[in-house]
This record gives sequence, structure tokens and C-alpha cells, in this order.
Amino acid sequence: MPTNLRIATFNCENLFSRPKIFNEDAARSKELLGFVAELQEALKNDVFDQLRIKSLKSKLRGFITINDVRGKHDKVAGAKEWFGWVELVRSDHTDASIENTARVIVDINADVICLMEVEDRNALQKFHDGLVNKFSNAPEGKPCYEYILLVDGNDQRGIDVAVLSRLPINWLRTHIHERTLYEGASVPLFSRDCLEAQVTLPKKKKLHLLINHLKSQGYFPPTDKNSARRRLGQATRVAELVDEHKLNKEFVIVAGDLNSDPSLPSLAPLVNHAGLFNVNLNLPDGQRGTYKTSKQQLDYLFISTALKPHLQAVQLERRGVYTKTKWTPYPTVTSARTQASDHSAVVADFQF
Repeated sequence: MPTNLRIATFNCENLFSRPKIFNEDAARSKELLGFVAELQEALKNDVFDQLRIKSLKSKLRGFITINDVRGKHDKVAGAKEWFGWVELVRSDHTDASIENTARVIVDINADVICLMEVEDRNALQKFHDGLVNKFSNAPEGKPCYEYILLVDGNDQRGIDVAVLSRLPINWLRTHIHERTLYEGASVPLFSRDCLEAQVTLPKKKKLHLLINHLKSQGYFPPTDKNSARRRLGQATRVAELVDEHKLNKEFVIVAGDLNSDPSLPSLAPLVNHAGLFNVNLNLPDGQRGTYKTSKQQLDYLFISTALKPHLQAVQLERRGVYTKTKWTPYPTVTSARTQASDHSAVVADFQF
């Protein structure tokens, strides 16, 4: 019997949770934030007003936690005798756009899906256990994806790359520690990470993923005039990592949002690599774009020559992107505000 395998990549466009306080109406949020400020100040006093602290904690119940390292803020006389801070409780993923993100992932139904712009592993797990399992109608006690992996990357906003897999993942390798010279300073080579993951396929075959989210195109010039130069350095390094493999024998995929159309020089090390194939080339000319409704391709699955004979079909999952004319989005995608992402997902089917 042949074995079918579906691999996908999807930029979720900020899969974040947010503080529960901001789910309230504006006046209530402002009031609660005022109580938070008062509580923070009360916990700085040399002599605690325990009645005031207790009252503020009651008003903020469900919205904050006090991270008390030594468990003494309600037992000691003042700030010098305890160590801790006030933290906002974050909400479940209930926003319409986040729900549409889950719909995209469920409808893709990939065996392995690479994700970009994910807050952290705990947030991804919570999103999976709640919305993805809900929309997939997964049997109780059986998760939609068993392997949910992420390594915190270099982006200070907390947008990371991740992987969800139904197949075993044997190991991960991160490159967040690698550095380069940029604008006269030593900076992390990768804006987020190049996260490597080895997946065990049926019949003990191995699939090697290199998951990326390369430097943005510089949306706020002139602060980053040379983003293309940095992206070229990242693509060059990814190509070097690819060359650690025998591409005519090993199953290797470079996946992710590479933030450049294939026609631009910054992606040349991957686009022109003799051992890699851009699966979007299997789509009709003019239908390869993945960003918004334009013709730009920013999202990629580059596959090794060993994988190419097994490629059966390629599609773009566009229904999570809002448009009035180009295609029919999900009924729940009613505006740019409610869209799952401004990126379409790239989906490739293989058969062995």
C-alpha cells in the first residue's frame, strides 16, 4: 500500500494570547488597569497596608496573579521582606481571527505543519488543545497533533517558528545562537530562528525540516534600508545547512515565510540551489502568490531532489485571507480584522 504524506507551512500572523483585562469594554479595562497600578504601588511600600492589598486583589480576581517568589507578600510587614511582581492573566484564544486560524490548520489537515508568528509553546499548546481540537472533532483524549514543538527565537516581540506533527519528531536543532555583523554591530544571524526538526516517516524513513521566518522586507524605512542584505545572509546560511545533506538521497524541506519573492536576489541561494525545488512552481503562473491578494510569493516549501518524484499535488489554502473579489473566504472571514492571516498556507501532498 502506498503511504500518503501532507506537509504544509503557514504564517499565522501573530498567534498570541492577550491579557483578559483587554477583553472587557474600554471603561472597565481602564478601571481594572487603574487597580493594577494601585496594587503595584501598594506592594512597593516599606509598610504594607494589608487591608488595601486584600481589597485590590479582590477587585482584580481572575485578572491578575501575584508571582510571589517566597510566598510572603501577605505575611510580611513590607516590600523589603518579599520578592515578586503582579502579572496579568492571559485569556483563552477566543478572538474571531484566532478561530479562523484554527479553521485553516484543521482544513489543511497536514501530517506536519510548520508555523510562523507563534507567541510561545504554552500558547500554541493551549490554542491546539482548545480551538484546533474543537474544530477537528478529535476524539476525546486523542489530540489532533501529538507533537507540538517550539524554541523561543530571537525576535523581541515573541514571534517564533513552530511545528505541529502527527508523526514522531526525533530531535530539534536551533540556530538562535549564531551571530553576524550587521550595520557595524554583532547581531543574531536569524531574525527568529532556523529551527531544524527530524520527523520519522513510515517504514523508518526520515524527513528533515528547516523551518524559517526570514528578515522582513523593512516596512519602516529608513530604519532598516539593508533588510535585503540581512535576508540574503540568512538564506545563504540556510543553504549551507541544506548542504549538510545528500539531497539526491535524503528527504529535506526548507519551509516558512522567507519574506521575499523568488525573483529577488536575497533568496538566490535557495531559489538557484540545484538540489532544491520550489513546489509553488507546480501551480499555474499567476497563482503562486501567497501574501495578501498580490502575486508575491513569500511562503515556501523547497523540497530536495529525492522528494520531488514523490510530489503529487500542491495547493494554497487561501480561505483564511480576506478579499472581496479574488476568491471566497470562510463565511467567518468578514474583514481584514477577522481574517486568519494575510498569508495563504502552502500545502504539498506526497506519496511513497
